[in-house]
Amino acid sequence: MIHYDEQLDRVFFYTTDFANTAAIREKEFGGLSLEVEMMREGAPEEAEMRLGGWIFSLIELIGVKKIGFTDYQAEAAEASADFISELEKQAAIGNHEARYHLFMEFHRKAMSEGSMDHLSRAENLLQASASQGYSEAISVLGDWSTLKGAAMRRIARLKAEALASIAPPPSPPTPQTL
Repeated sequence: MIHYDEQLDRVFFYTTDFANTAAIREKEFGGLSLEVEMMREGAPEEAEMRLGGWIFSLIELIGVKKIGFTDYQAEAAEASADFISELEKQAAIGNHEARYHLFMEFHRKAMSEGSMDHLSRAENLLQASASQGYSEAISVLGDWSTLKGAAMRRIARLKAEALASIAPPPSPPTPQTL
């Protein structure tokens, strides 16, 4: 597990059994997983650099305080697009776990971008994954009405903020004559 403490400006690494992170993974969206086989495709140095780049880009993506070694925002966007593309391929051939992880990505995008289309896509993916018996999807589906309601409120708030930011400024008061 990786933790970036912005106040201390330190990155902490914790090792634990995967099962110990279940509660965290249920509550957090947008995790990252890498196929080990994909990492083996190149030289070991490439894999090390790729993994390090993904870690820093993930920290940069979610952190308020930026590390600033490179344009991790752009790299994070590219890595996210690659990750989603791979999930799309796997979901298209019926992989229920990929559908679930794609659901998490679209839910996160719906919340961050204020997109009802992304939320609808997330819901469809969650239902498809749950209907295939994927236990994590089944568990989240039980709470979906609450999650969806929160997402819809956030989307509405983001849309209202966007409209308010483009609204013309109030007119100055007109001078009154006596």
